[in-house]
Amino acid sequence: MKQTLAPKLAQVGLLTDEAIMEQLQGHFQPHLFGILVRRYQNALIRRCLGFVKNEDTARDLAQEVFIKVFLQLASFRQDARFSHWLFTIAHNTSVDYLRRQKREFFCESTPERFETSETIAEPEPDLPVELNLQLLDELLNQIPSDDKMLLTLKYYQKTSIKELQVRLNLTESAVKMRLKRAREKISRLYEKMHALP
Repeated sequence: MKQTLAPKLAQVGLLTDEAIMEQLQGHFQPHLFGILVRRYQNALIRRCLGFVKNEDTARDLAQEVFIKVFLQLASFRQDARFSHWLFTIAHNTSVDYLRRQKREFFCESTPERFETSETIAEPEPDLPVELNLQLLDELLNQIPSDDKMLLTLKYYQKTSIKELQVRLNLTESAVKMRLKRAREKISRLYEKMHALP
């Protein structure tokens, strides 16, 4: 069994990024997604580091990029290069982060909005860096359907916070708090699973 398994694993490792994406679009397979993560994780961290100049933040942003890739698998076009698509997501994610930081800085500088900015501001995503999304598929199915829907709308369908406000009839701070709590549930489930012998 081991003798036949090793060549198969070696062949999987030789697949192009695009071939892996084609298989993932047909049926999600954690080990295939893991190959993409291993291929690009360090490069993604370096790319994000070029924007934020902080390694911990760059790792968090790289994790967010992988979350977006996972949730947007169906939107990848087979005539595109995976690396270009991936680094476009990384660029947009990093720029969005810097915009949030700038917005939060100005909010905190305005006394009448200090309380609101403190409620809203939180790092994204609040997930363990080492998760690498290999288990995210399973974990998403273990959280309440409302939380799963919220994360899917935000990261897969790219629904803006303002659109979520209208759709859910909530304030901006309430939407961001619900997103934060949903991510925390994923994080706790992962930590619980990771602690099992």
